[in-house]
Amino acid sequence: MKRIEGIAASEGYAIGKLHIYWEKAAMTVPEKAADPEWEINRFLQAREHACTEVGTVYHRAVARVGEHHSSIFKIHLALLQDQDFFIEIRDYIRGRGVTAETAVQEVGQRFFRMFEELDDDYMKARGADVKDIVSRLLHFLSEDKEEKAPLISEGILAAEELMPSQTIQIDTDRVQALLTRTGSRTSHSAILARSMRIPAITGLGRGFEQLEDGSEVIVDGFKGVVIQDPDEETLEFYRHMSEEYQKQQKALESYKGMKAVTMDGAVVQLCANISHPNDMDEVLDAGADGVGLFRTEFLFMYWGRLPTEKEQFDAYRRVVEQMQGKRVVIRTLDIGADKQIPYLKMEREENPVMGRRSIRFCLENQGLFTTQLRALLRAAQYGKLAILIPMVASVEEVIMVRELLKEAASQLEKEGVPFGRDYEFGVMIETPSAAVISDLLAPHVDFFSIGTNDLTQFTMAADRENPHVAALSDAQHPAVRRLIKTAVQNGLQNGLRVSVCGEAAADPVMTRYLLSIGVRELSVAPASLMEIRHIIQSIRIQ
Repeated sequence: MKRIEGIAASEGYAIGKLHIYWEKAAMTVPEKAADPEWEINRFLQAREHACTEVGTVYHRAVARVGEHHSSIFKIHLALLQDQDFFIEIRDYIRGRGVTAETAVQEVGQRFFRMFEELDDDYMKARGADVKDIVSRLLHFLSEDKEEKAPLISEGILAAEELMPSQTIQIDTDRVQALLTRTGSRTSHSAILARSMRIPAITGLGRGFEQLEDGSEVIVDGFKGVVIQDPDEETLEFYRHMSEEYQKQQKALESYKGMKAVTMDGAVVQLCANISHPNDMDEVLDAGADGVGLFRTEFLFMYWGRLPTEKEQFDAYRRVVEQMQGKRVVIRTLDIGADKQIPYLKMEREENPVMGRRSIRFCLENQGLFTTQLRALLRAAQYGKLAILIPMVASVEEVIMVRELLKEAASQLEKEGVPFGRDYEFGVMIETPSAAVISDLLAPHVDFFSIGTNDLTQFTMAADRENPHVAALSDAQHPAVRRLIKTAVQNGLQNGLRVSVCGEAAADPVMTRYLLSIGVRELSVAPASLMEIRHIIQSIRIQ
């Protein structure tokens, strides 16, 4: 029996026969071109065919996993049509006098390395998308266009790497789980696996070499563990775990739309965290009491450029209207650290987690920030909107944002543009300083939203993205609990709404603690809503 560890990319259990998929790398030998202009024309034709195929894949994906998760293929289309990418290819062909195949592979490698060198895990994972489109282009440049070996039709699939276009083709009725040598939880293939509800483990690294084709394996998508050739006792244990998990998933369906009320009658507002308007289908389906956190930075990432005021307004309005009078908390742009946006060309910092990020970046770039504030004020007339400011560390920052909101409202009024005046204004408590001075912040705001992820890593001086110290970044540590309690007490004493929107809100142990200190509003991922609702109904606070 072998135990091989990787990264838990998608939850669930699977037991079955292992099939290793080997795909020959599409390497080309550098070749000189007789006619560079002819090669450029070949590339343009291949790109046209690739765009058509990606469009087909996109529409199939929409039918399968919804529009939001299918936007992955819109990004592929944008990369294919990117003018910088084309210019690089064209200039490489002309400058080196090589074939289109050679230029595509060499320039593709350059773009791949550019993503790989970024500090942000999300953007780093986009390197796999570059590989995907390069593979597609090389296919259409190939004379024989030989079909790739098909993915397995059943069992547990293991591969060096799975491209998003391969993942979306998998038959989840027959393929039980996915294993890959490379990849991360933030890769597009991992995101697709979660949306398709198929257990997946990525980043097996050297452990991948221990896998034997045809062997029986257990996949634990919760712990990121593969067990090869398990003994009968281990098999029986995981059969039981799998059965219980399936029963639990079915039982949770009965909690859709139910109110979250503790055994002794305390009513808890259970809201959802979203990153894009397209997440709303899942939010509405689960019967959330509102949107507790709309992370607007992902709009900026998806567009690949600065979204206009109208584009932002349309996105915010869509969410506010869909909630039909339920509260929607929209967080202003929170970039920097693990969320880099290349086109903004942010200055590289030695310690970006504690650098010019979030509200600090916005206050330094007031034109960009005011555009977002104007869009938010315009959306406020369509429902119950709350504006949330991230990474606050001082009262002065809050006062500055208040002034910018007044200025934005004044601009809209002078221009005759309709906007809402009835909105809430709050701050995230995610720095130790904000928690400590929460009594001083309270008079300037309507609500607190406690972001436990950053609050924990700053309090423990342990980067949650660093595997060597990530274990220290524990929200249950007494120091973190004390800061949370301080913020909750100061908020409630000043008559504020206080919610928790970090990962701790979806932790059963922390849920019990948060309710015991007076928190009555939690915001979690839509997929966690029913489970947390079930947990709350089993808790007695007194």
